[in-house]
Amino acid sequence: MLKEDNSGFVMFPNHNKFISKLDTGKTFIYVSAFDPRDFTNSPYILSNIQLVMPGTFVSDDIIQRPLVKNQLSIDDLIKDQMENDEYDSLYFPNLSGKDNYNRIMSIPMTSCVCVGWSEFTYEFRDRIGFWNATFRDLTNEGRKLYYSLKKLHNNKEVRILTFNNI
Repeated sequence: MLKEDNSGFVMFPNHNKFISKLDTGKTFIYVSAFDPRDFTNSPYILSNIQLVMPGTFVSDDIIQRPLVKNQLSIDDLIKDQMENDEYDSLYFPNLSGKDNYNRIMSIPMTSCVCVGWSEFTYEFRDRIGFWNATFRDLTNEGRKLYYSLKKLHNNKEVRILTFNNI
């Protein structure tokens, strides 16, 4: 029986001195296009796509998640949590809401494509945090797809989103 190749258009990292490969859940990588700031929370007329948060949102490829520091005080812990909540709200604005369904719904997307997934979660060894895919981690075909989405949706933001612990 042939083993399924699920890496798709992503070159996932190898287990090495910088990255740990954890068997705690899958990692999914999406390339998505969306309006940079959609304060009305209304979907773009070409599509009605919303991403249901699969697992833990790690980061996008442009605006990195704020780094977790070694906290010295409760105030630092609260400040770090507020920064992380603000970052999550860029893509999942209702995350702190009470409605369980709306909490995990993303902002309206013009396009969203899963470009690869792995059976593992990847964590940095030298700092606190999870690995997230960037443009450099895409295969040649993945880069072509990324550029195609940028060309098709030239007035939209195109980002690579990483989720893990799925």
